[in-house]
Amino acid sequence: MYYFMFEAEPKPDSPERETSDGAFINCWVRDNDDQSALEQATRYIEAQGWEIIRVEEQCVAERDGYVDDDELPESLVAFNHARQSGIAAVFYRWSEEQGDEG
Repeated sequence: MYYFMFEAEPKPDSPERETSDGAFINCWVRDNDDQSALEQATRYIEAQGWEIIRVEEQCVAERDGYVDDDELPESLVAFNHARQSGIAAVFYRWSEEQGDEG
């Protein structure tokens, strides 16, 4: 399982542009090859209406790393979903109107 954190912005024609200026997207991909996993993650995110600005993090993910994570319980849910379906992502959107607190 591979984990990626992307910084992204809504595509110009995306309805997301109305409410979001950007997002950090955590994505898990079940694959044996890092390049293949990255390509799958990229296609998935672009299909959701987002344009990737950069890859912030990339690593091999282990379920144990999420079991006791009380701050981001959705990470374990997404990891388990990716293990079953092949891919999962959590979008942490922000808007300039929200400032640094949003």
